[in-house]
Amino acid sequence: MNSLTYTDLPLGDRAAFELACARHGFAPAHFEVTGEDDPADPEHGPLVIVRRGGWAQAYRMDGCGRWLREFETDLNCRFFR
Repeated sequence: MNSLTYTDLPLGDRAAFELACARHGFAPAHFEVTGEDDPADPEHGPLVIVRRGGWAQAYRMDGCGRWLREFETDLNCRFFR
């Protein structure tokens, strides 16, 4: 993977992202979601970068949805508000 956008995410990840957003009063369009290989650690999977306003957070995409749980934790903590 060189780079990805929200629409390049696996269908299950997109659906989970949309549900997490909805639970917290957001829509996916409120965020910019991109992804790229981690040049410092390519063996452990790509990074998903979520941006909103001046805030950004990177999550490791592990294929098990951990990044989505971490994203929702950030929403719970109001990181993106």
